[in-house]
Amino acid sequence: MSEDRYELYYIPVSLSKFRPYSFVDFDLFMKVRNKLVLYRNKNLTITAEDIEKLKVNKVETLYIKKTDRKKYREYVEKNLETIIKDPNIDTNIKANYLYESAVNVVEDIFNHPRSGETIKRSKKIVNHTVDFILSGPDAFVNLLQIRAHDYYTFTHSVNVCTFAVALANKLGNFDEKTLRELGVGGLLHDLGKAVIDPKIINKPAKLDPAEWKEMKKHPEYGVQIAKESKLVSEQSLLIIAQHHEKFDGTGYPEGLSGNGISLFGRIGTIVDIFDAITTNRSYSKARPPIEAAKFLLEHKEWFDEKLLKDFIKLITVK
Repeated sequence: MSEDRYELYYIPVSLSKFRPYSFVDFDLFMKVRNKLVLYRNKNLTITAEDIEKLKVNKVETLYIKKTDRKKYREYVEKNLETIIKDPNIDTNIKANYLYESAVNVVEDIFNHPRSGETIKRSKKIVNHTVDFILSGPDAFVNLLQIRAHDYYTFTHSVNVCTFAVALANKLGNFDEKTLRELGVGGLLHDLGKAVIDPKIINKPAKLDPAEWKEMKKHPEYGVQIAKESKLVSEQSLLIIAQHHEKFDGTGYPEGLSGNGISLFGRIGTIVDIFDAITTNRSYSKARPPIEAAKFLLEHKEWFDEKLLKDFIKLITVK
């Protein structure tokens, strides 16, 4: 198989992403003389000695079948806690692990929105996200740098969670429990879209009035689904319910205004709009962060002005 055809069937994975003495339930391949050969059968443990031997032989990348992508993501998720806490792992690698795992969890949530198990996994991912952001000033910067720049509901949900937690942490008056509740709400803020016709969600053109009416119900649908699980706190529900409310009362679904919108809701509105306009969509190109910040300031009547200023300081960090 020619090298340029590898990408059709295989995915490269950095050796650094494999944990010593972890169980791997998918086949691993390595490149030998420009060909991919089986390195390790599935359902075996990869040891520290295995990893060291590969390093000695200057093998920095292993390959997995594209059909095993799901199993690989589950592997990463299972090992995430030890990765986040390992002082020997580079912050950027941790950020990649965390982001990849979070996107995988959100994808499962949208495929099975009423599964209590996926909601439990979302809470664990948020715990890891909070721990990571609190671990040091470089953590959020690394998450910001690897953020996906093409708009998908899954990646958008992770981005909103990350921005919301980082902004609340910058404000400095939230304890860890509150940060986690905010993060859960951010990760699940678009949960209601899981029950809206995909033709509406993925329409590459402007929605017609009937479609827009249905789309505007997604916060209410999200709250209903989250409540049914009995696993989501009232605080977390606020960002699900209010992330499209605007400070001047022109938002939806309730048309709330000012401090009638919860702090979680006001944070949600800012980070939701920012992420949406800084990612590529079928009908619009991503705006650079500075241009997006200018757009937010031009529409400052939509937002809590103090929160907006703090958020702009956050995203312009070097």
